[in-house]
Amino acid sequence: MSSGKLPQVGVIVTTHNCSAYVAEAIESVCDQTVRDLDVVIVDDASDDGTDDTIRDALARSGDSRFRFTALDSNRGQTGAVRCGLAAISSPFVCFLDGDDLWHSNFVERHLAAHLNAEFPVGFTYCDSHFINGNSELITGTAWWFNRPLEHVPHRSLDPSVLPLIDPAKGLAHFPHNPTLTLHEDWSPTWSCNSMASMMFRRDLVELIFPSTDQQLPLYLDYYLSNFSMLMAGGIAIEEALYAYRMHGSNSHSNGKVVGGTFETSSRDWKVITKRILSLILAEMENRRMSLIAAVGEEHFNRGLMHLRTGIPEVGRLLARKPEGQVRSWLDRLNRTWASPPNVRQS
Repeated sequence: MSSGKLPQVGVIVTTHNCSAYVAEAIESVCDQTVRDLDVVIVDDASDDGTDDTIRDALARSGDSRFRFTALDSNRGQTGAVRCGLAAISSPFVCFLDGDDLWHSNFVERHLAAHLNAEFPVGFTYCDSHFINGNSELITGTAWWFNRPLEHVPHRSLDPSVLPLIDPAKGLAHFPHNPTLTLHEDWSPTWSCNSMASMMFRRDLVELIFPSTDQQLPLYLDYYLSNFSMLMAGGIAIEEALYAYRMHGSNSHSNGKVVGGTFETSSRDWKVITKRILSLILAEMENRRMSLIAAVGEEHFNRGLMHLRTGIPEVGRLLARKPEGQVRSWLDRLNRTWASPPNVRQS
């Protein structure tokens, strides 16, 4: 068997008012089977004692891989991540919201997917469990994860999807699922998962990261995952490698888990989707030359075509604008999407 040295992985943990949960998030990073990590924790101006909780957790762990930065003012999700990115130089990077948890093999499985011997991609993403504020399981999967468009409404379920219940210990053990699904191209029906599900190539993140913090105080995950898919493709890891926490104070996932294809949020997701895809389209136009230099003109044009097809009314509007007007159009979008201060990270 041939072998090679593993690359270092950068981890950015972002928090805002997560004092009840951030210690568990830190512990889940400490427990990763891959040990060569460079970890930066960024607290986005919390006012609930989160910074003290972080310092206490780091003191208890004694883990020299961790660094901590507390921002003086709230910068939103993009600003907090930008601060973390400036502090690391690892060739791969992943992000964890301060109220979510990684399972111990998260980095290991993502790194293996990135280093596959068939097709190098820009990012990887995985399925998730859902947990509540007490860290108790409430679902074994994100129902939308890598689902086909059509479902047979009455069908048999494979017994392998069931966890093994350990009543004595009060645990559910989920079977390992080695399946990977390659997605070379983006489509309007493609879906990903939340910020904590992904690992990116650092060079790709730098190439596509939003120009300003104000563009995306929330939903950076949706922006990065779709932009990455358009430029470099992705691999879906068909296994829940982290737990997304619904604790009742999430800025987006404020819905109830009632079963079925439940909406995790009361927000109008169609409107949000259109806005973020429009931002990606505008950024692609503005960064045309740097993106073509990185991925090639043919691939860039294919991505542009896919995106314009996915949001045709926006694509037609942008196509009619002279090149010099694209930036002013993007600036108007930024002002329209301005968010109130103190935006939570998840």
